[in-house]
Amino acid sequence: MRMMKTRIMQFAHLILLTAMLASCSASDQQHSSSLPVKGEVMPVFQMNRLDGKPVNSHELFAGKVTILNVWATWCPPCRKEMPDLIRLSRLLPANKFTVIGLSVDNKADDVRAFIKQHHIPFPIFWDQGGTQIAGPKLGVFKYPETYIINRRGVYIEKIVGGFPWASPQMVFVLNSIYKTGKVPEPVKKKAL
Repeated sequence: MRMMKTRIMQFAHLILLTAMLASCSASDQQHSSSLPVKGEVMPVFQMNRLDGKPVNSHELFAGKVTILNVWATWCPPCRKEMPDLIRLSRLLPANKFTVIGLSVDNKADDVRAFIKQHHIPFPIFWDQGGTQIAGPKLGVFKYPETYIINRRGVYIEKIVGGFPWASPQMVFVLNSIYKTGKVPEPVKKKAL
C-alpha cells in the first residue's frame, strides 16, 4: 500500500511538471475558439484513415476513455514512446479504452512502414504535415502530444512529450478516469 502511494505521488509530480511545461508553452501560442478546452467536450473533426477514408472523431471517442496520441515517425520522443503505447493498448480492455494515433508525417507510406515494422495494434490516422487537424484543430506544436478524453468525450488532460503510458500508475489513473470521468483526487491535488 505504501509503495502504491509513493508511485502515485511520483506520477502526480510527473503530471505537475508536464502541466507546467504545457502551460508555459501554450501561453506563447495563439488560441482559437475551436481548440480543445480542458473540461469541455472535444471539438468534432474528421480524421483520415491511411486509405483516405474520413472518420468522425466523436464516433471514435464515444463511450470509451480515449488516449489520442499526436506523433510522427521522424520524431525521436514519439518513436521512444510508441512501445509503451503499444503495451498500454494491450493492457486495457478494448470495450472501455481506445488508444488512437494521429500521425503528422508528410507521407502516408512512411506511416504504413512504421506501423508494419513495429506491429502497432491500435488505429492510426493521418494528418499530412499536421495541417488539417494537429495544428488548426488541436493546437499541437510539439510532438508527441497526447490527449486523454473521458468516455463522455470530455478532454480532461494533455501530456506534452514522451510518457510511460504502460506504467501501473497510469493504468490505475486511466481506470479511475473510466469510473469517474476525471483524474483521481490524490493525483489531481498534487498536480495542481
